[in-house]
Amino acid sequence: MTLEDSVRHHRLMLMQRAAQLGNVTRACQEAGISRTLFYRWRQRLLRYGPEGLRPRPTRPTRWPRQATPALEHAVLAYALLWPTHGPARIAVQLRQPRWGRWRISASGVYGILKRHGLQTRWERLTRLEARALDVQGLLTERTRRRVVRPHVAADQPGDLVCVDAFYVGKLKGVGKVWQLTACDAACSYAIATLVPRVTQATATAFLRTHVVPTYQRAGHQVRAVLTDGGPEFYGRFLTACRALGIEHRRTKPRHAWTNGFVERLQGTILSELWRVAFRRTYYTSVAQLERDLQAYLRFYNRERPHQGYRLLGRTPATLFAGRKAG
Repeated sequence: MTLEDSVRHHRLMLMQRAAQLGNVTRACQEAGISRTLFYRWRQRLLRYGPEGLRPRPTRPTRWPRQATPALEHAVLAYALLWPTHGPARIAVQLRQPRWGRWRISASGVYGILKRHGLQTRWERLTRLEARALDVQGLLTERTRRRVVRPHVAADQPGDLVCVDAFYVGKLKGVGKVWQLTACDAACSYAIATLVPRVTQATATAFLRTHVVPTYQRAGHQVRAVLTDGGPEFYGRFLTACRALGIEHRRTKPRHAWTNGFVERLQGTILSELWRVAFRRTYYTSVAQLERDLQAYLRFYNRERPHQGYRLLGRTPATLFAGRKAG
């Protein structure tokens, strides 16, 4: 019996089981399928007979070709040597003998540049200038205004810590879970913990027992925190900020993006941790969730290079610890 015959037989037996039980829902539960899928198969059975239950051939998937490391290196080397050349020009130039006679399309060049955050001329010029700054101390006044001075003024860890609350979800057997998150505006260093609810008490405890001690152990001082207008950041939280000598700032009304550092961090944690973890782990306690969160934060802070203008390929812990050494 072929695989297609086996699938057809299995689906036909499911139809017979539903008729025997007189209960489609129970038959679907036993088979581990949805009622929608059952009725879709039933419609094909009524229209085409038993042969209609055979699996339909799928369209073959075409995976994009991945450039070799040598080709990526050639594209990046040329792009930083001639940062004002676009993808089409780069593709043509790379065909010359001095560049290795590479055959690549303009879209292929663009894909490589995009993966490395160099898809625009301004980004390539900025990356080139950042290298010149590290090696020779050269920096144009225009880039000094636009790049070195971001829209949030934070030169050292602790100058501004962005804090926000994020609803993870309501998990079976665990209950509602919220995540309190802090992100340093100068170096992207991340601190987070999980709580059953977001209140002034939990937000204050997060500041006192997680954020401030982490900075103190690294030899830094928290000078200011930035939050939105949530009720958890009033009352006791404000009192704690004053007692600790921390300036409390709020995002602009109707401009939530002004707390974008921590918003992007929470999106990253959701995408790289929770959406993966919930598909492979059945959690029964907040302690399990907290353990996985802290493991991810160690990876995020110490092993995951950031390609943005603040870190330029370094990890947050490099700058967070480097300030202490300095």
